[in-house]
Amino acid sequence: MPNASHRGEFEGAAAPARADRPASAVGPALGTVLTLALALVFAWWDPAQNRWPALALVVALGLDAAARIVARLVRQRTGVETEFRGLRSPMLVLGNAMGFGAAVVAVAAGVCPDLFPLLASALAGLVAMGACARLALARMVVAIEAAEQAAAEAKKAEATKRGEGTRR
Repeated sequence: MPNASHRGEFEGAAAPARADRPASAVGPALGTVLTLALALVFAWWDPAQNRWPALALVVALGLDAAARIVARLVRQRTGVETEFRGLRSPMLVLGNAMGFGAAVVAVAAGVCPDLFPLLASALAGLVAMGACARLALARMVVAIEAAEQAAAEAKKAEATKRGEGTRR
């Protein structure tokens, strides 16, 4: 297991991967599908008004999917959990509750369809910022793990070098 010296600073943002937790992505995947369906329905319903906000939402969902894949690969490579836990931020709230965000936008846009461009743009921004934060966390985990490995190798080389110097 990698050195856990950096994990306490994030207060649960990065923690050792738990083997007892099933690798379930049903919640985020369902939320993503619902949000994608919402964007496509509103873009089809009024293309003149809704196509650009719907496109922004679809691109943000693609970025979020890519960020989740990268985070999973980093977790598999390093053994460090790359999900956000314990961080209170409106930007990260939608991380695993994408369906809730889609439902709020759907209800509000259903009541007042003229609000869809504003709501879809806001949701796209939140999703994209959360994806960028997830990518940044994955990059930090990889960089810290690489630095720890380099420090361990340098320490080992120094110990080997000192061992050779005492034999003379």
